[in-house]
Amino acid sequence: MKICLAANIFPPEVGGPAPYAAALRDALEQGGHEVRVVAFSRYLSVPTGLRHLLYTIALFRATRGVDGIIAFDVITVGLPSVIVSFVRRMPVVARVGGDFLWERYVEQTGDLVPLPAFYAHKDRWRTSDRFLKTIASFVLGHVRVAFSTQWIANLWQQEYGLEASNVRVIENALPPRTESAAPLKKNFLLYGRAIKLKNVEAFTRAFEAARKNFPDIELECGKIAQENLQAKIRASYAVAVPSISEVSPNTVIDAIRAGKPFLLTKHSGYAQRFGDLGVIVDPLDERDMQRGIEALVDPDTYRKYADRILAVKETRTYKDIASEFLRLLTESSSGPLR
Repeated sequence: MKICLAANIFPPEVGGPAPYAAALRDALEQGGHEVRVVAFSRYLSVPTGLRHLLYTIALFRATRGVDGIIAFDVITVGLPSVIVSFVRRMPVVARVGGDFLWERYVEQTGDLVPLPAFYAHKDRWRTSDRFLKTIASFVLGHVRVAFSTQWIANLWQQEYGLEASNVRVIENALPPRTESAAPLKKNFLLYGRAIKLKNVEAFTRAFEAARKNFPDIELECGKIAQENLQAKIRASYAVAVPSISEVSPNTVIDAIRAGKPFLLTKHSGYAQRFGDLGVIVDPLDERDMQRGIEALVDPDTYRKYADRILAVKETRTYKDIASEFLRLLTESSSGPLR
């Protein structure tokens, strides 16, 4: 097959979707498929509106002779993908590993509302939020959707009224275990984008409160390249993901691979998927986050989670993921959306 990846970002840019898109491209090409990538980030220096137009034109040109599009969201690249699909008469599969509408709302308003509550309190929404939801609903009516977790799939099926026949869960990769070192200090890693939903300020306060009881613990924050982050995780004590919500954080996968216990927000698909491997906390409750930190400092609790992680034998490759996307594209080509 000839496939076009409509990506938000792509390496060397940093961010969860970038390495995913690159790894999916590589797996598809290794399977003998031709892949073209069109990255939206190339147009970020252009004023909004115009950048979307230019991206749609670029996507149209790149999809000549292509059998289908895999879009990495439902708004930024999802809408151009659907527009192009109308002209090219080709199927589109939209991957959902986050919620752009919610992320945008939190970042612009500073209202730290968890993802499930965001849809339950539309009275807080602005006109632009309602407009973008209308766009998302339109796009979702013309694509098949691949969610990264059952948690976000359930939420969106209820909110957008998606037909079960048009929905699949394609989980993220879980590569084989990596070699790791015993930690030389009790350092917790909190690396990621400098955005409000990461909840860094509140977690830092909770960490400082825990530090009064355990002076030897350390917190490392900031933004770091993925390959450097993985090396740090392998040598770390624990990983922290205290975000207001996180659909399927790559950091948790990296922690599991390295055999490192983690602290994770309860508003996450991975709180359900891997909840028995780490400490789950309420990101809006600083005392509960402090509890989670102090729990991991306890040697018996730490060893309990470390042993559970070491017992995980499951692996999942990008070859598996590529096969599932191909199957979904084939289904989209052979039958109408319902």
